Amino acid sequence: MAPAERSLAERPRLRLFALCVLYLAQGIPWGFMAITLPAYLADRGLGTAVVGATMSMTTLPYTFKWVWGPIIDSVTVPALGRRRPWILFAQLMMALTVISMIAIPDLTSGLTALSWMIFLHNVFNSLQDVSVDALAVDLLDEKERGRANGMMYGSKYLGGFIGAAGMATVIEMSGLRAALLLQTAALILIMMVPLLVRERPAGAPVDRPSIRRVAGGLVQAFRIRSAAVGVALALAMLLGGGILQAVSAVLFTQDLGWDAGEYARIVGGPGLWVGFGGSVLGGFLADRVGHRRLAAIASISMGLLWLVFAAGQELWDERPFVYTLFMLEPLCQSVMTVSLFALFMDISSPRVAGSQFSAYMALFNVSTTIGLRIAGSISDVVDFRGAYVVAGAVQIAVTAILLFIDPGETRRKLPA
Repeated sequence: MAPAERSLAERPRLRLFALCVLYLAQGIPWGFMAITLPAYLADRGLGTAVVGATMSMTTLPYTFKWVWGPIIDSVTVPALGRRRPWILFAQLMMALTVISMIAIPDLTSGLTALSWMIFLHNVFNSLQDVSVDALAVDLLDEKERGRANGMMYGSKYLGGFIGAAGMATVIEMSGLRAALLLQTAALILIMMVPLLVRERPAGAPVDRPSIRRVAGGLVQAFRIRSAAVGVALALAMLLGGGILQAVSAVLFTQDLGWDAGEYARIVGGPGLWVGFGGSVLGGFLADRVGHRRLAAIASISMGLLWLVFAAGQELWDERPFVYTLFMLEPLCQSVMTVSLFALFMDISSPRVAGSQFSAYMALFNVSTTIGLRIAGSISDVVDFRGAYVVAGAVQIAVTAILLFIDPGETRRKLPA
C-alpha cells in the first residue's frame, strides 16, 4: 500500500481507528492506576489521605499539560509529520515507565518511589494525550467531531476496562509483575500504528508556527468571554468526581469489607463498559441535543445520583443498590465528559485550537487532582455519607457555569 493511501488525512475510517487506538493506549494504564491500584493499596490498610495523595499523581501531570500545546505546535520533525514524532516518543516513554514499576519490591512500603513512577508515567501519558488531541483538531471535520469524540473517549473506557478489571484478574492469577509486563506489551503493540501510518500524503507541507505566534493567538482567544468562562468550567466540573475517586476505594474495601479484586472488577468491568456505551451514545447525542445542553443534563443527573446514594445509606450493604450506582455513575460521567470535550472544541479558536484545547484539558485534570487532594480533609470532617452529599451538591452547583457560555462566540469573533 502506497504511503499516500495510508494517509490519515485522506482516509476517514483509518483516521478514526488511529485516534481510537491511541486513546485505548491512554486508558489501559489509567484503568490500572486509577482503579486497580487504589483498591490494591486500600485493601492493604492504607487510608483515604494516603490513597488519595498517591493517586493524585495520576492526574497531577495533566495540570501542566497546557505547556505541551505550544511546544508540539511549533517544534516537530517535518519528515515524520507534525504530530507523529511526539506521539511516538510519548508512547515509548509510557511503556518504559510502566515496566520500571517492576523495580519496586513492595508498593505499600515504597509509596514514594511508586508515586514518582506514577507521576513520570503520566507526564508522558499527558504528552501523548495532547499530541493525539492536536492530531484530532488538525484532521477531524466539524461534522464528525461529536461522533469522533464519543468513540475516542469510549476507547479510553475500553482501555480502562483492560487496565482495571483485566489487570485485577491478572494480579490475582499471576501477580503484579505479570500485570505490568502485559501492559507494557500492549503499549508497544499500539505504538506500531503511528509508526506505520502517515498523517498526510508524502510531500504535504507541514505548518510550523512560532511559539510567539501561538502564544499571541492564545491570549487573543482567551479574551473572548465564553472562552474565559470555559476556564472556570474546566476547573470545577470534576471536583466531585475526584473527591469520590479516593473516598469510594476506602469505603468499599475497608468500611463495607469488599475484596479489592471484586471492587476493581465491578468498577473497572461492567462500569467501564457502561462508560464506553455512554461515550459513544453521548457523541451522537451531543451533535443533536447540543453540546452545552447535554453536558448540563448529565452533570445534574450525576449530582442527583450521588445525593440519592447518600440518602440510601442503609442499603449500602445491598449489592443491587450499589451496582446501580456503579452503572449509572459512569453513564452520566461519560456523556458529560464527551459533551464537554465537544463544547471545549467549540469555544477554541481555530487559529490555536490544539494549544487552547489542551489548556482546557489540563484544567479538567487540575479539577480531578484538587478533588483527590482534598478528599482526605473532607473525610476528616464528614463521614462517607457526608462526602457523597458534598460531591453531589458541588456537582449540581457548578453546572450553572454552563449558562454563561455561548458555544458559537469564539468562532464568530475569531474565524479561521
